[in-house]
Parts: sequence; C-alpha cells; structure tokens
Amino acid sequence: MTRFLLRCCLSALAPVLAGCSRAAAPTTTVTTLPPPPPTTTTLPAPLEVTVRDAPPGLARVVQGLYRFALGEQPNPPAMPPAFRRVVAGAEVSTRPPNIRATATVGKVGDARVGVVTAGDDVVLAVEEQGWRIVGGELASLGIRPYYGGSPRLVMVIGSDARPGQNPPGFRADSLHIVGIAPQRGEAGIVGIPRDSWIEASYGGRNKITNMMASRGPEVIVDTVEQLTGLDLEGYVLAGFEGFVNMLDDFGPFELDVPFAMNAPKAKAFFEAGVQMFSGADALAFSRNRTLPGGDLTRSFHQGVVMQAVLAHARAGGVSRLPGMVEAFAAHGFTDLDPAQLLTLGYAAFAVEDSTNVVAPATIGTAGAASVVYLTDEAFLLFDDLADGVLEPVEE
Repeated sequence: MTRFLLRCCLSALAPVLAGCSRAAAPTTTVTTLPPPPPTTTTLPAPLEVTVRDAPPGLARVVQGLYRFALGEQPNPPAMPPAFRRVVAGAEVSTRPPNIRATATVGKVGDARVGVVTAGDDVVLAVEEQGWRIVGGELASLGIRPYYGGSPRLVMVIGSDARPGQNPPGFRADSLHIVGIAPQRGEAGIVGIPRDSWIEASYGGRNKITNMMASRGPEVIVDTVEQLTGLDLEGYVLAGFEGFVNMLDDFGPFELDVPFAMNAPKAKAFFEAGVQMFSGADALAFSRNRTLPGGDLTRSFHQGVVMQAVLAHARAGGVSRLPGMVEAFAAHGFTDLDPAQLLTLGYAAFAVEDSTNVVAPATIGTAGAASVVYLTDEAFLLFDDLADGVLEPVEE
C-alpha cells in the first residue's frame, strides 16, 4: 500500500518537475544579418586630350602617348624604343587637367611631319604608313625631352650649282660639320676650308671641294668621317637658288655684319652692324671672299649665317618647325629621313649657345694647284666636336 501511494505521488509530480527542468535550461538566440553590399570602385575617366588642327590619326597617337604615360592604357603608340623607355620610366606624381593642344603639319616628300604643343609639352610625329611619334617632351608630366639621340652630328654642304643646275653634282663650295648637344643647349660649327688637300674615301688626294662633283655628296660624308673620326648622321645640302628660296621661306632675319663690304663679284654691299637679311643678302655675304683671310674668313661668315638663322628660328617657336622642314625639303637635298629631319630641327631649337670656328689650315701647293693643309689644331677641334660642342682648347 505504501509503495502504491509513493508511485502515485511521483507520477503526479513528474509534469511539474519536467516543467521546472525546461525552464532552467539555457536558451541561445541566433541573429542572421544580411550580406554586405558589393564594394564598387569608381575609376577616374581617362585623360581627355584634344588636338586642334590635327589629322585624326595624329590626334589619336598624341592621346595614346599621354594615356600611356599616366598608366591609363597598357601599350604606347608607335615610337622609338629609347623614347618609350623615357616615358615608361617617368614617375608621374600629378595627373594634369585635360589637355588642349594644337598641331602644325608640314610635308616632306610623301610623308607628313607634325608638331603638337600644349603649353611646354611638345610631341613630334611623322606619318608614312600611319602616324608615329618620333620625339618630344611632356613637361606637364615631368617627362624629359627626347631629341632623337644626342649628340647630333651632320654635314652641311653648300653647292656652287647655279639656277637650273643639279646641286649634288657640282663642287662643294661650303663645308661645315654641325654638332648639337640638345640636352646641354649648345652647338658647335666647324668649317672645313674648301681647298683642303686631303685623302678621299675612295683613294687618292684631292681638294675636298672637287670630290662631290664626281662622286656625289655621300662621298663628302665618307671622306669627312675618315678625316675626323666623327660618326656623321648624313648631310643636308643646297645650291645657290635653293639656299636663297629656303631662307626667304624662313623669313627675314637679323645678322650682325662684322665690317663693311663692297664686293661686286659676290654682290656683297653691306654696312657694318646689325641689319635685316633676305636670302639673296645671305648668299652674297656667304660668297664674298674679297676680305682679310680670304676663303677661311668666308667659311667663318657662312657659320655666322647659320647662327643667325638658328636664332631667328628659335624666336619663332617650335610650332614653326614643320614649315621649316617643309621649306628645306622643297629647296634642299639630304639623305636624312623625315624623322631625322624633324628631330634634328627640334634639337636645334634647344640650342641657346653656339660656337663657330674654322679648322685651322696653312696655304700651300700640290703640284700646280693652290691648296690648304689642315694643321694639328684642326684635328683637336674635330676630336672636341665628338660630343656636339666645342670647349676651349687648353694651351
């Protein structure tokens, strides 16, 4: 009986005890949050580059150059590997505002040449089979100038061909090695006397003036390289008519005449002092040899004309360069390609100081011919010009 009553009591209490157990058990609350929204990055719009007065292809390569420099496109437009390394290696710290540039375009044979400027930025380009960049600088991005190499060394030849004659087939009346070191802003001009008695590249000795008439201007370059040890890019050449027309296309320029001249044969009639020169004036001044020093002084005066034309060109700004290259192509002769001509002109625009000398020589004879012999000092000058400039020779 007692056991029966105990079982009944336990049965009655079981629901109560179970309820107490459930109330005492710990509870866990799980909160489910929505996933975060995807992260979005807003990239800046590509640099806007507009080029006024440019053919569409030229505008595209200029735009591509800026965007490559800023890392906004992976591949650059066509350009020399050396310039690509300059652009790719630049540390651009500031993104400029949108670029508003202006183009000037000229023609060299079947090719076109262009210069694009935006403030201090300059881009040089040539179109042969599509536009390609050949030099320039992006000052707004801190990218230093590329001038097609440095130094630049070329042979400048004046032919004594008269109007109607073929200048490369006549005597070399004016011969100058021109060196340009654009990064230094300096240039050197060394005149070679036309009657210099030297070894020709094809063998035998002759006056250098006579070599072009029989062999062409290329032999002048070869002979001068052999004579001087310099590595010349090539030559630029003009006859009387082309010289006059070229300078007239460039426009009148100032020249400081060192002393009064009255030379009917050369038509050189000038007062001393600064005056405006036309192409005909420059030819008369350059041809006059009725003066102290004869042909050596005349060679020096030819260098003076080069310096004056260079100063005139720089004053007009680099945007004039395509027109000047076009004028030369119309009236002159060269073995340089359009890219070399354009970058050579750009290098010349960087020149702030130039030195003009004539290779020292002594007068003598070779058989019955009156000639000049280059002295040891002349070869010191040639060595000095290897870097594009002339330094004072220590005594």
